[in-house]
Amino acid sequence: MAVIAKSLQSGTTLTSSKASVFTAGSGTYVVTSGVLSNPTTEAVAFTLQIKRSGGVALDLIPERSIQANGTDLLPELSSLVLTSGDQLLASGAGLVCVLNGYALS
Repeated sequence: MAVIAKSLQSGTTLTSSKASVFTAGSGTYVVTSGVLSNPTTEAVAFTLQIKRSGGVALDLIPERSIQANGTDLLPELSSLVLTSGDQLLASGAGLVCVLNGYALS
C-alpha cells in the first residue's frame, strides 16, 4: 500500500449554494487538515456536508460563521476517511477553502 500526501483541494472560492469541494476518486483518502478563510469585509456563514457514495448529504457543520479576515481550521475534518465517490460539499459566499490529506492505494 502506498501513502501519498496530497492537496485534496488546492483552493477554491465558495458560493452561497452548496457545491462539491472534493470528490474522492478510486481508493481511499484521509483528510488531515482543512482551512476556510474569509477575505471579505463582513462575517460569512458556512455549511459543510459529507455525501457518501450513493447516499444523502449529511451535515458535518450545519452552520458556523467566520469573521471578516478570519479563518476556521475545520477540526471536524481531521482524520475523515473518504472512499470512491464520497463528496465534501460546502457553501459560504466568498470564503476560500483548502484541504490537505493522503491518498492510499
